[in-house]
Amino acid sequence: MTAKISVNSQAKLTEAITSLTAMFQAKRYVVVSLRPGKDRTLDQNALWFSMYQRISQMTQIGDVDEARKYCKLHVGVQILLNEDEDFRASWHRTMRHLSYEEKLDLMGGNALFGPDGFPVTRLFNRAQGIAYTDRIAAEFSSKGVVFTDLLGDLAA
Repeated sequence: MTAKISVNSQAKLTEAITSLTAMFQAKRYVVVSLRPGKDRTLDQNALWFSMYQRISQMTQIGDVDEARKYCKLHVGVQILLNEDEDFRASWHRTMRHLSYEEKLDLMGGNALFGPDGFPVTRLFNRAQGIAYTDRIAAEFSSKGVVFTDLLGDLAA
């Protein structure tokens, strides 16, 4: 049994402690991982998909999957390299030696990392997700891609 609980209230804290206690009593061994911050949201996922669609429609980058792979490699990986020491060490140990084409290919679905490809955006916290959105918008707006209709709600 695996559980993930976001604690953002006293009631959720109580729920987390109760679940941890029950799991410990049942199994006598429990692995716990904690980190501060909020998870990225489903709204961010939907926004990113819309941005990838727009990029694929308004540039020569390719289809939606190609736009997603490009953004993950060029924008997302850079965010994690700058902000996550563990990610940076792992990236340099396992990915740095690969060619650009190999890295780009691994960002999409593959046998090694599954249908979502190399983990980048799923590792983001909420702030990193916001930075990812902002950086994609900045890079591609300068190339003529229009996101104002997609990002309007976020700016308000």
